[in-house]
Amino acid sequence: MVFPNAKLFLFFSFAAYFTIPKGALAVEVLTRVVAGAEILQPDRNRTVHLKALHNDVIFDFAPLSDTNTHYEFKLEGFDPSWIRTRYPQTRYTNLGGDEYHFLVRLVKGKKILVTESIPISVEKELQEEWWFIPSVVIYVILLISAAIYFFLLYNFRQKLKLQSMRYKIASDLHDEVGATLSSIAISTRMVRNRVGEANPDVMPILDRIKSDSEDTIHTIRDTVWAINPDNDAPEKLFEKMRSFGFQLLSALDIAFEFDNKILPGSKMKISMEQRRNIFLMFKEAVNNIAKHSGASKVLVSLSPDGDGIRMIIEDNGKGFDLETEYEGNGLKIFRHRANESFMDLQLSSVCGQGTRIEVGIPEI
Repeated sequence: MVFPNAKLFLFFSFAAYFTIPKGALAVEVLTRVVAGAEILQPDRNRTVHLKALHNDVIFDFAPLSDTNTHYEFKLEGFDPSWIRTRYPQTRYTNLGGDEYHFLVRLVKGKKILVTESIPISVEKELQEEWWFIPSVVIYVILLISAAIYFFLLYNFRQKLKLQSMRYKIASDLHDEVGATLSSIAISTRMVRNRVGEANPDVMPILDRIKSDSEDTIHTIRDTVWAINPDNDAPEKLFEKMRSFGFQLLSALDIAFEFDNKILPGSKMKISMEQRRNIFLMFKEAVNNIAKHSGASKVLVSLSPDGDGIRMIIEDNGKGFDLETEYEGNGLKIFRHRANESFMDLQLSSVCGQGTRIEVGIPEI
């Protein structure tokens, strides 16, 4: 076939060839952007801003009329690669605060016909800011510090209140109860001197009143000593024990050795209740030795024992049968005081060989 005007045919053929791609490139692929509740017209020169709590965005594409074409899209900064689809919409939810770039292209076969892009800016949430975690850490540290401070302050005030109360109780016991008991003892002695010879039957009663009042005075004094905060140091307890044992036993010609292996200034803590029970147990033991043991020598040893104290009281007296004497009132009191202060008590005695009392005193 011969064309009369070949040049004109070629011109129209090339024009048609170049006009189709240009028309195809003019087609808009991205038709609408829905950011949160706001509908936006796509504009590559305008950034779509998303709030931190409304980080939901929908992209609508132009419908496809050709079965050989498809979309490819990618959200730079979020999608690792291009995503291929024929569905005219895609959606992103819960985007992290950052700057993104949404790219979409229309592809026919292996040929890219149209490419469009639009910038996306998502506001960072509070926890995504760089200063959020350091601020939380600092805030938690401040809260813990404040809690510790107020706890220590409360504890300090409670200790001051307790000390003030102990001072008051010690003062009241010494001034009122002690004075009253002393007055009773003096009055009983006066009555005994005046009516004793005329009424001999009254003498045992008066003697009993005098003895009980004097014993109660000594008990009150020991209690006042234990309650007084000035005597909290273990050294004062040990010195009081040594002084009591020496005064009582030396008057009976009983050799008394007090071996204290606990160094002065030790930070060992003994509670008020422990201090009272330790001294009363020691006092009871020494009194029993003086009255009943027939001993010529007494050894008291104090030594550190882990976090506590080990106290040993032993004599070379006549001893006694633990099985027989176990139900005695003295042993009951001993065990009661030991249990009250969580102390470990061990008693051993052999007739004719003496008695040994070992007390483990834990630190509280």
